[in-house]
Amino acid sequence: MHTRERNSSLWILGHGGFFGSALASEATAQGYSVFPRTLLPWSDPEARSLAFHSIAEEFAGFSHSNDTTIIWAAGAQGVANSQTGSSPELDSFQNFVGTLMSIRALHGATVVIVSSAGGVYGGSPAPPFDSSSPVRAINQYGLNKIAIEELAVGRLTEHFHVQIARVTNLYGPWHGPRQGLINRLCTAAATREALQIYVPLDTVRDYIYVTDAARLLLLELETKSTAVDTHRSRLVLIGSGESSSVGSVINTVANVTHRKVPVTMAQLMETDLQPRDLRMRPSWVDHGLDFEPLTLTQGIKRLFDALVTVPRWSETDK
Repeated sequence: MHTRERNSSLWILGHGGFFGSALASEATAQGYSVFPRTLLPWSDPEARSLAFHSIAEEFAGFSHSNDTTIIWAAGAQGVANSQTGSSPELDSFQNFVGTLMSIRALHGATVVIVSSAGGVYGGSPAPPFDSSSPVRAINQYGLNKIAIEELAVGRLTEHFHVQIARVTNLYGPWHGPRQGLINRLCTAAATREALQIYVPLDTVRDYIYVTDAARLLLLELETKSTAVDTHRSRLVLIGSGESSSVGSVINTVANVTHRKVPVTMAQLMETDLQPRDLRMRPSWVDHGLDFEPLTLTQGIKRLFDALVTVPRWSETDK
């Protein structure tokens, strides 16, 4: 594993979340100097703005080199719970942009915006999608992600190097609520409690193990093109490159766990908000990076082994 010099400083917004915690662990293992996690008052706009400014100034003092990276990996909204024009994540990001612009000591840093590949490409034509594909959202969740991307490029490139990282469907072990189809299927296999599926079985997604996604994002940062970076913005697509239907995922979970997964099909409003085909061509394929993701079978085995070794079957986890 490549180890960076200790003067490489990293601040992760969303450090305690699913992807943010994986990024923090992987970055620490690779030798980044990771800014300690600080709890933010996300639900209180006034307190949040004050906290952003205070913590950003702390990070400016923490970082003593020109190799400084700030990663926005915050936001827990999903398709079904973000169908209004109001977006706490977008509001928070607007506050954050204002904070970064006001702290001159951080100018020149790289700012990475973790976005949702599924959200921004949901209505786009002609899959498989890559980083050059046009964005077209079909739900408010995707519209919010596009707005955050546009705000980052439109405002932050004046003083920062901006990298948009569109990430495909994540899965893997973590201590919080079960997120995503594969995590919930593995939980259902372990608990033998029925899981409702809200999309057709031929719905296709690119699933990537969360540690692989973290490692790949950091690898993309390491190998960013100098020619592109001089324009102060860059876009990468983070994914496994392996396309799997919901039906094949269910079968793989059953084969790996040696348990029949109890699922039922449901038809709700959210079904219409889910695109049928989200095949992807991730950037690492075209960039020729030294990266080999876990296969779906390998990743599901690791996840299920982690679940049955340290089970946390509470109502809040489901």
